[in-house]
Amino acid sequence: MSVEDIKLELKELLEKLTIDDAQITESNLGDALTFNIDTEHHAILIGRHGENLRSLQHLLNTLVRKRDKLAPFVAVDVADYKKSRQEKLMKIAQEAANRARDEHAEVRLKPMNAFERRQVHMVLADEADIVTESVGEEPYRTIVVRPRD
Repeated sequence: MSVEDIKLELKELLEKLTIDDAQITESNLGDALTFNIDTEHHAILIGRHGENLRSLQHLLNTLVRKRDKLAPFVAVDVADYKKSRQEKLMKIAQEAANRARDEHAEVRLKPMNAFERRQVHMVLADEADIVTESVGEEPYRTIVVRPRD
């Protein structure tokens, strides 16, 4: 399935959701194909904590794979929400690591979804004096950041 075919599938999906003003741009970083949607209805597409955006992405990938089993995974972003969220997560992770170092205590972050927790773990993985651990049960699973013993 071509990039244009996937873009058309996304456009049709948005139209079914009565989002008619969407401007869709694509970018390709390595194997990752990302579609960014710009619309005045971005809050509806993003949803609470990005839930609607994750659902939209899942639905698009399901539709694309139904037509072409070998199609690449497609990421969907709305108004650069994921990009800004990732930058915010990096900042949260660094602040938690600094606080854990300064206070010599563990710092518990707010609950996050699996993807966001993975991002935090990856950001702090190279910090030799910091350990991260996911604790708790979904949907309240969180990360504990603490100094390495």
